[in-house]
Amino acid sequence: MLVSRFLAREIDVLYVGHGSMSARSFNPLHQGHLRLADAAKNLCARRLGVDADVVFEMSLSNADKGEIPGETARRRLEQFDAVAAAVVLTRSPLYVDKAALLGPCDFVVGADTASRILDPKYYGETGVDGTLDTILRFGCAFVVAGRLDAKTGQYVAADASLVNAPVRHRDMFATLAESDFRVDISSTELRKKMQQSR
Repeated sequence: MLVSRFLAREIDVLYVGHGSMSARSFNPLHQGHLRLADAAKNLCARRLGVDADVVFEMSLSNADKGEIPGETARRRLEQFDAVAAAVVLTRSPLYVDKAALLGPCDFVVGADTASRILDPKYYGETGVDGTLDTILRFGCAFVVAGRLDAKTGQYVAADASLVNAPVRHRDMFATLAESDFRVDISSTELRKKMQQSR
């Protein structure tokens, strides 16, 4: 099916196998991103018996923040040279779009992103259920990690971010225990520190 869609030029990328994609803006790339990728890789190896590297995905288009300018994207991509990681650059702002382009895969997300994935405001008539059905049809699921809430300063466990997950889709979300991954690094705080040091 996917090969046919690729050959018919209906999709631009064909990713063969089942790996994990860590979708972020990487502004900046930091140890939290890299350690989360390692934790997700270990979870997928235990869960699926697949030892596949995590590929980083950066979308030039964000559902909440708009387009990332080309020069900014170039600078962010250069960060990956130091860690020799694979990066996929897309224009897919929503996970349903990412699934159509990159599936089958597990998307590695934080608790804040998992909450947004389950927010009906992003889906219109299709709704959360219909959108998750589509993501599942592309062979995709999610690995969710807990995260420090930037507004409250409180840690939000992966399971807590999934309270609004439809029961029939709950199995799409594998959670990382706090003991397997917790890194309290804020990209926003790192950017502030970088600006102050200039």
